[in-house]
Amino acid sequence: MIKWLIGMKCLIKQYLLAFALPIAAYPLGAYSAELLDETRTTIREWVETEQAISHEKSQWREERASLTTLLSILRAEEETLNEEIALAQDIASRADEERLVLVEQLSSYQEVSALLEVLISDYERQLKIIESYLPQVLRSELQPRLNRLQQERTSHSLSERTQNVLNILAEIESFDSRITLASELISVEQDQSIEARILYLGLSKAFFVNESATISGYGSPFDTGWQWRTDETLSGSIVRAIDVYETRLTPQLVTLPLKVD
Repeated sequence: MIKWLIGMKCLIKQYLLAFALPIAAYPLGAYSAELLDETRTTIREWVETEQAISHEKSQWREERASLTTLLSILRAEEETLNEEIALAQDIASRADEERLVLVEQLSSYQEVSALLEVLISDYERQLKIIESYLPQVLRSELQPRLNRLQQERTSHSLSERTQNVLNILAEIESFDSRITLASELISVEQDQSIEARILYLGLSKAFFVNESATISGYGSPFDTGWQWRTDETLSGSIVRAIDVYETRLTPQLVTLPLKVD
């Protein structure tokens, strides 16, 4: 549009110049009114053209300023977008690294889980075997946990099975490290059943005496359960040991045979 206006302006100047020379050479009366009107029209168009050019220049300056501002905004947005892209690439790179670490950890966890499965399964089998060797008082305490060893492996997760095994082992170890007094119904020689007070020395040996102290003896663990044998010579020592345990007597040395036939 501006180029067209500039070309129009040059054309009008040439036109005016072509009319100015005859006017200067001849008197004004020699020209007709039609020629004057045409000249006025030409001048008016020239003025209008000048005004249009000025308006277009002004409008172009405003548009250029707007375009410059818009260009600056676009450049700023481009920089921001590039920064965001770089940040996203960095995050993606770190995510890939973390994913690789997690994959390695998962692989390691699966290997450990496989080894733990073998180990826990072996412990479960061994606990089932030694269950009959445990004192009745301890078996009663552990019975809910021991029952879980009989259940299908798919019923509990590996972590639950591991925790169950550890709890059983901890209870067994605790019992084996102390003296325990219990009251139980036991079978002695000739399938005689008596209510006896039993003093367990850990898991390997126990001594019993009935309430009237007329029957006493000792017991040991076997694969079929604890077996009890009478020995009337131990009655006094067992009663005194129980009294010391229950603090009815002052602490004192009590001799009990750890090796018996």
